Amino acid sequence: MCGICGFIDGRGALGDPDGILRAMNATLIHRGPDDEGYFRDGSVALAMRRLSIIDLEGGHQPMANEDGRVRVVFNGAIYNFKELREDLESRGHTFRTRSDTEVIVHAYEEWGLECLNRLDGMFAFALHDAGQRRLVLARDRAGKKPLYYAEAPGHFVFGSELKALLAHPAVGRDIDPVALQQYLLFGSVLSPRSVFDGVSKLLEAHYLVVDESGVGPPRRYWRHALAREPERRSPGEWVDAVDGTLRDAVHRRLEADVPLGVFLSGGVDSSLVVAQMCQLMPPGRVRTFSIAMDDPDHDESRWSREAAERMGTEHTEFRLELSQIQSEIDGVLDRLDEPIADSAVVPFFIVSSLARQHVKVALAGDGGDELFGGYPKYAAHRWAAMAGKLPRVFRQMLETLLKRMPASRGAVFLNRDKMLGFLGSLHQPLEIRNQLWVSPFSPDSVERLTGRPLDEAAFEPVLRRAAEYEGPDDPVSKAMYLDFVLIMHDIFNVKADRASMMASLEVREPFLDTALVELAAQMPSSAKIRGLETKVVLKELACRYYPKGFVYRKKWGFGLPLASWFRGELGDRFAEETGDATKGLGDLVDPSACADLLTAHKRGGSNNAARLWALYALARWRRGWAESRGTVG
Repeated sequence: MCGICGFIDGRGALGDPDGILRAMNATLIHRGPDDEGYFRDGSVALAMRRLSIIDLEGGHQPMANEDGRVRVVFNGAIYNFKELREDLESRGHTFRTRSDTEVIVHAYEEWGLECLNRLDGMFAFALHDAGQRRLVLARDRAGKKPLYYAEAPGHFVFGSELKALLAHPAVGRDIDPVALQQYLLFGSVLSPRSVFDGVSKLLEAHYLVVDESGVGPPRRYWRHALAREPERRSPGEWVDAVDGTLRDAVHRRLEADVPLGVFLSGGVDSSLVVAQMCQLMPPGRVRTFSIAMDDPDHDESRWSREAAERMGTEHTEFRLELSQIQSEIDGVLDRLDEPIADSAVVPFFIVSSLARQHVKVALAGDGGDELFGGYPKYAAHRWAAMAGKLPRVFRQMLETLLKRMPASRGAVFLNRDKMLGFLGSLHQPLEIRNQLWVSPFSPDSVERLTGRPLDEAAFEPVLRRAAEYEGPDDPVSKAMYLDFVLIMHDIFNVKADRASMMASLEVREPFLDTALVELAAQMPSSAKIRGLETKVVLKELACRYYPKGFVYRKKWGFGLPLASWFRGELGDRFAEETGDATKGLGDLVDPSACADLLTAHKRGGSNNAARLWALYALARWRRGWAESRGTVG
């Protein structure tokens, strides 16, 4: 795992290009504390920070082909690099290292841009082709590894994180007002936008070419597409297929020259990853890590212990007090260079930091919910089709009754606030409804907070992704597709990457394996959602390794006691951060609206925890950039 960055100085106007390149690279040291590398060829500059995982001695970057005309800086892991290397050697290519990085330059030399169709892994790379005088940027199919870029007159700048770009003098810090609205609506800024005007995120499964003619448009080389006519297989055949494909995915992610482990929450997804690891290596050599919390309402450690004991793994349980997590909040939020409203980023960082004391690579179970139907809202989409036919007056009566109920403190689907959101969005198209059900704020409240009419461009990524959908005419399938290409890519992948890389830990996720993603795309939704039962095929598979009582228990879901925290110390910190227009949110959001949300929450009239967290995360992010604060465009 690494951090990469670089630029093209088209006019030769930079006074100290080497110093700028080193300054950019220094911002990424947390992503790669083991090594650094630099390359400049005329106007093109490349740099990287390396977290050494494979070929510890020989994997130094930038890495070149035989004649040095092709060089790459690379972040990630190529899981099929051994097969590719064998193929390329048979075609006459000479390798100098055992690194997976080197297959990229030889694969590009052999197949050009078509090499992207052969690379299986999580990656973001920048490749300089001196022969064709061009720079190629590319990202993996599942959007695991980030890549930002910016164009300015005479300059092209790129990097793994925004902070690297901001170390270049040509990149400004004006906040994109549409990006701000997206953050409030969705909990993140949706690709290809970033929070800063003029800086873009390269979409997953895309590449971009910069040559003498300029910066070309991003081009797709792979598409997540659900089968219009799903395959017909028996339930047992689907379970067999997922079992074998997941095991292969786990096997591909065990390649490392450093200690390796796996996060074990005790949920179905992470427990399945552990079970597959134990099929591939002696269970006693499988190192599992979990968190135990001092609040029984938020502690799942009994389930992770049960899974570890059943599999016979070497298990490490990190015991945390909620006060310890609360004390880490500001430090984590301050280090994010783009705000995200997923509070799980804090415990994810903590467990990554603790696991890093034992291993350098950890497998995780992210992706199972989006691919195999793990959220109750998928079943709700079927209810919406029926509820939408109810007379409007009846729906209004239900809304009136719900508003008289006390605020719900839980996070389950059937609570007051979620039911109000369900009824209030029935008139919306599925793609909008699917997002609004999990959004911190409604469109109306975003307009009130920002003092601006909602820009039509805020929903453009959602509408574009929905228009690209080619799967079955089934609301459940379409909702899962949208979650995978939107929420998975722009929230969960961002959370996992930033939190783990803050701790210099590489996280690999078998459920995002291309073969498994494509298998899930062939399955009918009935194999994933059955009535109110979610994730059917994965639960049936889990029963091959764990008792039914373990598999079919009530789903907890990982969460923090934000509702109570905002009625106490965190609420006081929120008031301090958002109440002063000279810091924190500043001119981004109306301070009086923030105060009203906090007051209503403390009085118990509303559970505004998710909204307060989104605003607090935004305020801490804004404070972190206060010394060179940009304006709202």
